[in-house]
Amino acid sequence: MDVLYGSVDGQKFTAATPMLKARHARKYFSKDRGVVAYTLLANHVALQTELLGANQHESYWVFDICYNNTSDIKPTTITSDMRSINMANFAILHWFGMNLAPRFTNLQTQMKHLYCGPGQVYADFLIQPVGQIDRSLIASEKANMDHIAATLGLKEMSQSVLMRKICTLSGHHRTRKAIFEFDKLIRSIYTLRYLRDPQLQRDVHRSENRIESYHQLRSTVTQVNGKK
Repeated sequence: MDVLYGSVDGQKFTAATPMLKARHARKYFSKDRGVVAYTLLANHVALQTELLGANQHESYWVFDICYNNTSDIKPTTITSDMRSINMANFAILHWFGMNLAPRFTNLQTQMKHLYCGPGQVYADFLIQPVGQIDRSLIASEKANMDHIAATLGLKEMSQSVLMRKICTLSGHHRTRKAIFEFDKLIRSIYTLRYLRDPQLQRDVHRSENRIESYHQLRSTVTQVNGKK
């Protein structure tokens, strides 16, 4: 009862008329063009919706839609499907006091993303980490990561722009590597909680069911306009 769950997800719609954000996506629209209605929902209430192009990765907009929420309802735990995961989202939401809580579809696959701290031995443990987190790199780059967080907080840069800039940097760039290392840390903690807490799994599943129900309602409403 002390945690307010919100959920984010995108729903595809064919564009009825030509528009700037409409893009081709054969998987969803055949030969037509369409958009993605990316929605933040909490307790069956749609708080915020952004129209995205079908060619844009939904994970680049998780923080933006949550941080730009202008309503009085402020979810603290954001659930989603696997499309919300990238190399930085766990870290970015953590910086702003929110928790990313995706619903894992394959728990065995998540074992490949478990990391531990340096100098710790897990040889006798059932679940083995795949590597160690470079904590010294995170500590040395804290000032630069604080600067990035401040830029996001002041809305001088959106998350989508930040992710595109990070992806263009060299794989040896220290700040880029530090953000990814910190993301591994937060993701590993959440994954372990998810594996050992059935109640957390039920809460995440329930939150995801709510946005799926909202999508069904919106799909029914759009049928009168040919689902466009």
